[in-house]
Amino acid sequence: MLRLRFLAALFALAAAAVAQPGSGPLFPEPFRVTHHLVQDDGDGSRFVGEPVVDTYGGSWIVSERPDGSRLIVDLVRRELTEVRAEKGTYWTVSFDRFAELQKRLQAAQVTRTEKAADRQAAPSAKAAELVVTDVPETESSLRQANAANTAGIADRPGVRHLRVTAKGESSDAAFEVWVDPSVRLTPAALNAVGGFESVLSEKSAATAPGRALAAARAHASGALPVRTVRPVASGMGHVEDAATNVERLERFPSNLVEIPEGLQRVPHPLEAAVRFLEEDAERNLVMSGAREDKP
Repeated sequence: MLRLRFLAALFALAAAAVAQPGSGPLFPEPFRVTHHLVQDDGDGSRFVGEPVVDTYGGSWIVSERPDGSRLIVDLVRRELTEVRAEKGTYWTVSFDRFAELQKRLQAAQVTRTEKAADRQAAPSAKAAELVVTDVPETESSLRQANAANTAGIADRPGVRHLRVTAKGESSDAAFEVWVDPSVRLTPAALNAVGGFESVLSEKSAATAPGRALAAARAHASGALPVRTVRPVASGMGHVEDAATNVERLERFPSNLVEIPEGLQRVPHPLEAAVRFLEEDAERNLVMSGAREDKP
């Protein structure tokens, strides 16, 4: 019954899209990207994650993880859904609710001392302007060779290497992006994906991953990023996300967005974490006698 209701909702969404002039699928030509994460801590330690498969089609991006779970991003409905069939559960949360939970989590983790310091500090400046430049092929090849290259698709002919920096900032803190012009996102998809990535960004730093990626895609007229390299917050080492395969699909596999029958809907994990931290912070204030009661 759950599956029938879900499919009915998809049909209604598709019908609404057809009824609106000028509307259409965000990803009219479905494709799939296999990629993995590599983290170098700068001290000789190196972590290589297992492959994740992202499938793009219609209004969806579906990430299939090594543990069998799926994260469904619906860019039109602005919803995130995680399906864990092996646990018999799934959750769904709107982009706005997810952003609210992130903000509340960050606020609950801040100590009273840090809050006092924030009140005394001057208002933070707006995020600096981003500058995107093409990296010469000779420099790009040298950097890849020195970094024990894991580029994969980034090695293909025609792939462009871009560098995103905050205006006036050193290239040492740059966000490096390799884009494949053979696969391009539509203008509508660019806007939708950029909006989703802004929800995921915890900070408004000039070179936050979502903001830097959006700038690179816009600079490359929607070309698909197939590799990114960014420095870690400590300034030592870097985090890399490299695609090993990109393939076009004849059709989007609709089963990827279906929720199997019998699964129990549960709250998003952040719901419980935020509630616990907020209650703990409230208890600490009461015990310290520093709680400020509002009239």
